[in-house]
Amino acid sequence: MTVPEVPESTIANVTVNVEWRGQVVVLAVGGEVDLLTAPQMERAVFKALDERPAVLVIDLLGVTFLASAGLAALMKAHEKAATTTQLRVVARGSATLRPIEVTGLDKPLAVFTTRDDALRA
Repeated sequence: MTVPEVPESTIANVTVNVEWRGQVVVLAVGGEVDLLTAPQMERAVFKALDERPAVLVIDLLGVTFLASAGLAALMKAHEKAATTTQLRVVARGSATLRPIEVTGLDKPLAVFTTRDDALRA
C-alpha cells in the first residue's frame, strides 16, 4: 500500500516530515524534542505505526536537542512497533546519539548513523 507523502508540520521548535517509500516510512524530525514538542513526534510515530509499515525509520539527524521526553517517545515507539514493524533510529553526535547511548537505549533500539544505513539494514 502506498500512502501519499504528508506535508511537514511544525510546532514550537520541532518539525516532523513523513515520507512513505512503499512499505517503509521515514519520519525526519528536526529542531528541539523536549517536553513541549515530544508529543508531536510521538503522534506522528503512532500514526505511521497504525498503518503497519514493514519498517519505520525515525531520522533524528535534524534534531538539535533531545530531552528525556523525546527518549521516552522513542521507547514508546519501540514498544508499539514490537512485532509488526522494524523500528530503526538514525542518530549521530552529541545532540542525539549521545543521550541514546548514555541512557542505554542503544541496546533495545536499532540505531544507525545515516539514513541510508537504516534503509539498507
